[in-house]
Amino acid sequence: MKPCIVIVGLDQIFLDEIVQGLTGENKINDNNLIEWTIDTKYYTADVHLCPINTKRLVEESVANLAEVLILLIDPSQINSRTKLDSWLPFLSVLNECETKLLVVRNMDALSNTISKMDVKQWCTEHEYELLELEKTTTSETDDEDDENNHLYRGVYGIPHLIQTLHIHQWPNMNLKGKKKII
Repeated sequence: MKPCIVIVGLDQIFLDEIVQGLTGENKINDNNLIEWTIDTKYYTADVHLCPINTKRLVEESVANLAEVLILLIDPSQINSRTKLDSWLPFLSVLNECETKLLVVRNMDALSNTISKMDVKQWCTEHEYELLELEKTTTSETDDEDDENNHLYRGVYGIPHLIQTLHIHQWPNMNLKGKKKII
């Protein structure tokens, strides 16, 4: 079986947007594996996307093949660190994922419910990378983040997520060969 990208989010609309942005597919059903080919300048890799929209334990067969975990958060549903922590028991079988991403549309939208500092601290404690899809304002800490993350400077939304997934070292990647000049 192919390596998996587990995408977890209670907001079905957000989950659909992410999967559609990655694959171009309009319809997804919870608990169905979706085939996706990652095709970069340097390699191709076939993976499965596993979208989950309920708090439940991930099947062991999927967990064993999971390389990337993407946790989607919606500001209207995450109003404290306690709510973020409530996901941990359901995601415990995915702790060994090499790449763990906490994806939020816009950190400014979170400011009314949970501070950006709390979200960053949670990410650090649980070894997640914070990925913001939309950027509306810039603060000094945002500038520092951009300097530390120069690969993504100026790239937001699904393209940022795709760049992050391209950087991952997939176990089944097929390197593209160099053309020989005669």
